Amino acid sequence: MIDNGKSTNKPTGALVEEWSYRSDWSLEEAALLALAVSPEASEADDLLRANAALLGGAKRSGDRFGAPLFWLWWGESNALPFHEDWWLAITPQGPIGYDGRHFAFNRAEIFSEDYRTQERALIGKWARKPYWTSREAVDLSLNFAPYSTQGWRGESPETSDTIREREDRFRILERALELEAITEQASPLDWLNWLGARGYYVSAAWKRAVGIEPLIIGRVGDHWVEKLVEENAELHRRLDQQSALVAEVEGRQQDGRETARARDKEIAGLRAKIKELSEDPESPSAKGTQAKRIASLEKALLAAAVDGYSYDPRQAKSDVPAQIAAKAGELGTGLTSQTVRKYLKESADNHVDQGVWEQIHPRKQG
Repeated sequence: MIDNGKSTNKPTGALVEEWSYRSDWSLEEAALLALAVSPEASEADDLLRANAALLGGAKRSGDRFGAPLFWLWWGESNALPFHEDWWLAITPQGPIGYDGRHFAFNRAEIFSEDYRTQERALIGKWARKPYWTSREAVDLSLNFAPYSTQGWRGESPETSDTIREREDRFRILERALELEAITEQASPLDWLNWLGARGYYVSAAWKRAVGIEPLIIGRVGDHWVEKLVEENAELHRRLDQQSALVAEVEGRQQDGRETARARDKEIAGLRAKIKELSEDPESPSAKGTQAKRIASLEKALLAAAVDGYSYDPRQAKSDVPAQIAAKAGELGTGLTSQTVRKYLKESADNHVDQGVWEQIHPRKQG
């Protein structure tokens, strides 16, 4: 397939020779090789950090290890194209000196919407047919509707570079028929397997349509298994840390809710007592008893406000009365902040020595 001109990262012959024969590359190795840098180079770590966003997305998609041919197409579709030297060395079946340049259109065209729209239409019409003839197979391999005069680029299959490509494929096909490597009428599965074995591009969409399992990754080496085990252990460690942190935060929230409920219950009880004692008693002795009980409740209410809300009567604009009134509203008692402020202030004036407030809430020295 011809070079689309995007990659200027030309690898050295030694780098291609060393890596094109390997059965699988890791994501990090593939990214560095696309940049024409050896994974063992001193600048490798810096380059990987510079491409962290791309690598992170690939990992989330599950692209961690794969055959070299898989990475060539991965780079093409992720704006990290490999130099043509890699394509020449790796396609179609490993590095076999294949010239790699007789395809009729470049890789950029294969990723275009026009190409894919035509391909989807052909798959819908031809994938379920019991067999294809050799003419149909060759036309479909070029993304043209068999026996038609219009192609996906709006041109006839018999014009431009396509005619030379068709002739080349028919010449190879004639030899394959002589050797009985393929028959004149064969199933779509057999034709696509034969085309792929000859190094011709067969898209993932066609492979899925006829039931070809994608050969993305071979046997993962023991060194990669060890690395994956280490990464898995590190992920579990981080997960345990996050789980412990979440449990701690939830525990604190629960403690806070329980404290608030206890405080609200205490204040509600005091308010109920005040309401009960607000009615005038009939006898003088009852009035004295009531006065003592009211004084006790005022003290208790003041103490609860100081302990629960850090109330300081010296503050001219304290929001504690508003908070207590809001709680009263939640309980349906209809108490206003002005009423709460009045009783708290009276209780502080009547029952507490003013020097106590300096001990509880000492003023900051300027």
